[in-house]
Amino acid sequence: MRIFIDENIPLLYETLKNCGDIQLFKGRELRNKDLLDGNCEFLFVRSTARINRELLEGTKVKFIGSATSGTDHVDFEFLSDYKIKFADAKGSNANSVAEYVVYSILKWAQVNNLNLRTKKIGIIGYGNIGKLVAGYSQLLGLEVFIYDPPLFDDGFGFPESVNYSSLEEIFRKCDIITNHVPLTNSGVYKTYNLIDSYLIDFIKQNSLFIHTSRGGVVSENALIDALSYRKFFLAIDVWENEPFINSLLCRLSFLATPHIAGYSFDGKIKGVKMMADFFHNATGLIPDYSSIISYLADFKPINKEIYQNYEVLLKILEDNRKFSEDYQNFLRTMLFENNKRAYFFDELRKNYPLRRESIWL
Repeated sequence: MRIFIDENIPLLYETLKNCGDIQLFKGRELRNKDLLDGNCEFLFVRSTARINRELLEGTKVKFIGSATSGTDHVDFEFLSDYKIKFADAKGSNANSVAEYVVYSILKWAQVNNLNLRTKKIGIIGYGNIGKLVAGYSQLLGLEVFIYDPPLFDDGFGFPESVNYSSLEEIFRKCDIITNHVPLTNSGVYKTYNLIDSYLIDFIKQNSLFIHTSRGGVVSENALIDALSYRKFFLAIDVWENEPFINSLLCRLSFLATPHIAGYSFDGKIKGVKMMADFFHNATGLIPDYSSIISYLADFKPINKEIYQNYEVLLKILEDNRKFSEDYQNFLRTMLFENNKRAYFFDELRKNYPLRRESIWL
């Protein structure tokens, strides 16, 4: 069996090497000819590979696993037409992204000497990440507001501990706003440019806006316009046109990183396990799970009492995840011209250090 694996998916090679002939590849460099020449049957990718007709036409690929939670890089209509089975790793990095949000909140509170117990947070999207962010926010003492029309329209029972609100109400009243929705370009629940200049104009002075979903959900031009003439704090991890990101927006941000919020080692390993399970279910072959099990067993979350001490919690997150270091490394790349910045965007992600999570609900 011929298996292609993105070289930046950790441990998957070791997990599947006893199950077939494996070829590693660089995500953005994968081409149709590579799959044809390699007689690829199983393909494991990240979001850097565009899964579409151009890549797959005429190949033997019948199974694709994406070790990512987002799927806006996938042409599902093509996969359906050609009966190609697909699996993603939705939810695997949810806690990793939630940690990034918690860190951003604590850093913002520290810089501005704020008492979070008097603040409101608006969470756009109440899926895997949104639920965790809501839980952590309540531990921090924040009042939580939620907006998720697909769930609302489906009759979902939101907990009594949160307030369901309109999108405009969240932007008008909340001190912290964070979005956790997929990128969709059409349909009733289209999210492309969901957060536009109209909403961004309502962001309160000195408040915090966190963007960790997908580039395109928020209008970057509207963010730049707003940040240029009035002060609020932006923590941003996802960008339009990655890896060719907007350097001005990066320089205007309170915290800016190269799409690594979900890059904790724990999140990656959970995603790899989901890929191995997909392979096992499709083939009946048994992967070597030993490394995955060993790493997952190592995780030791902090005690919940620590959430009452913002300073200690911030230090734990900084020591383990080192987001301020990521910001400084990313900011230095803004000195380069566009193509070189794009190169370093990918390199920072490719060579991202092994960093473990600290918190868990």
